[in-house]
Amino acid sequence: MIPLIELTEDEWFDTYKPIKNHIDKNASVDGHMFETYGEELEFIEKQKELYIWTYGDGDDGGTYIWNGFHVVNRIGYFLTEVPFDDKSITQVMIWNPEWDEIVDVNLEEELDN
Repeated sequence: MIPLIELTEDEWFDTYKPIKNHIDKNASVDGHMFETYGEELEFIEKQKELYIWTYGDGDDGGTYIWNGFHVVNRIGYFLTEVPFDDKSITQVMIWNPEWDEIVDVNLEEELDN
């Protein structure tokens, strides 16, 4: 069984050091994300697999970053300075729909007071 490593977004940024998108100076995720089409995808496809990460929709409705090049449910790609370990799956939760529910409940409680 392949081990699953879960990191926070900050841990992932600090550990793997994603590079800025040099093709689109206004790229998403503070300039780090590469698109899934055109010149940006062509650039990603030419890179070594151990440096490519996929940003995508998870089965639970959240969004994640996973190590490797994936096509299903992809939103974008990242390229890092530091390679990942291909003997494990690394997952970074970026957004979870439950977080919005928690915020909504807290706002309702504040409005009632």
